[in-house]
Amino acid sequence: MDLFTLAAPIFDLAMRISGHDKVLVELGNRIKKAELKRYSEGSGNNFNLEQLESKKVAKDSIPETELLDLGGGTGELARYLPRNLKITVADPSQAMLKQGREKVFKQQVKHVLADGADLPFADHSFDYLTISDALHHFRDVETALDEALRVLKPGGKLYILEFDPRTIFTRVIIFFEKLAGEPVNFFQPEKLTEILGENELKIEHEYLNKSLYILSAEKTHR
Repeated sequence: MDLFTLAAPIFDLAMRISGHDKVLVELGNRIKKAELKRYSEGSGNNFNLEQLESKKVAKDSIPETELLDLGGGTGELARYLPRNLKITVADPSQAMLKQGREKVFKQQVKHVLADGADLPFADHSFDYLTISDALHHFRDVETALDEALRVLKPGGKLYILEFDPRTIFTRVIIFFEKLAGEPVNFFQPEKLTEILGENELKIEHEYLNKSLYILSAEKTHR
């Protein structure tokens, strides 16, 4: 039995107790702002957040946008995303996906069993792609990032929420995840930028606290 099969029943509760849900709120807000900008510019209308979250406006005036939550586990991030998104949660843990399928979401959410290094999606399928506190679990990070960029549309945005391996807090995480047999592929944001920089991307990162950062990248080609 793997780590995620054991953790699935209490995963969401543990995230809330640890305060990690506040970080998901921040990631969700960034995607909401991107959506507001996208549709305000595209339609010539000045949408606000209330309109974006309105069932009537989201259905009648704002087209659905595709988001892939890669390594998304139970799909907890969806709780903090705008309701017009059509979300696909891809994860290699059947236990996590099962837990997610029992939830009620405000968006249309699909749960797919998939490995990040071999995604079962066509090229240019998604407007957004998130990897939230999951990249360090991937055994082949560079292949997974190549796959992420393959399925992201030109002009689409990639958001990676991850821990900096230099901090004491992350070193504690590394210790316990190594005991559990996890890959612990943590990267400094500069190194992750270097890996992604082989592609034509607009990349920036920002620390949310001493340990956690969000790296965002806009795909400009392929």
